[in-house]
Amino acid sequence: MKNATIIFKKEIKEILKNRSIWLPILAISIVFSAFFPAALTGGLEKMVKDPDAVDFIERVFQDTSNLQLVMLQFIIKQFIVFLLLIPAMLPSLIAPASIILEKENNTLEPLIATPIKTGELFLGKALTSLIPSFAVSFINFLLIIIIVDSIAYTKFKLLPLPTWDWAVATFILSPVISFIITMICLIVSSKTVDIRSVQGIGSVVIFPIYAVIGLQIAGLFLLNVKYLIIVCFVLIAVCPIVLRLAIKIFDRENILTKWKMK
Repeated sequence: MKNATIIFKKEIKEILKNRSIWLPILAISIVFSAFFPAALTGGLEKMVKDPDAVDFIERVFQDTSNLQLVMLQFIIKQFIVFLLLIPAMLPSLIAPASIILEKENNTLEPLIATPIKTGELFLGKALTSLIPSFAVSFINFLLIIIIVDSIAYTKFKLLPLPTWDWAVATFILSPVISFIITMICLIVSSKTVDIRSVQGIGSVVIFPIYAVIGLQIAGLFLLNVKYLIIVCFVLIAVCPIVLRLAIKIFDRENILTKWKMK
């Protein structure tokens, strides 16, 4: 664990200086954690006056005695999915850089020539992705709560956040997704010198997230605590599998003796 911490401290300083990583995440955070929540919560009065919106909500939800609260709950379920965009995208930007840039700078070979274990190496690099991802996700979590609750209380005397499904998504599902994507990125980046191809992994992962949003908007599916917990259990079971696979695929001997930049 000590060696993993050393690697994390070294790499996090470099990551924090890299604008190509933080500027896209900052833009996404502003849009999904500030602009969208403010616009949708502020426009709730118009939504509840729209006959089509009211008809949709009445079909999806059983209890519509408080239409404004139900509409807010539906909007919040979309924000939950948006929260998962950060832990899906940020590791795909950080993890490839931690391997491929070290190859380009010729610092990877000296690192793996030391007695450090492959598991410690991967843990240190995983922490470099996991901790920033969790920090950004948590800040977005708080920001959405403040914006939505402030507007909802001012207009409707409602405080819809936080909820249990938000807590599960933020504190369990978010870091688990980050870990799995980090391991996949490390596996791919250990076998390639093209950083763009590895960063494309995040784009692929985002498609299922958008699919969930589409299903919810269509009224075919709604996230709740039960579904989120099931997904958490499944993905937590996958974590040790991808870790072992990453350690197995990462060929230290090949990197030390045969690897050359193309």
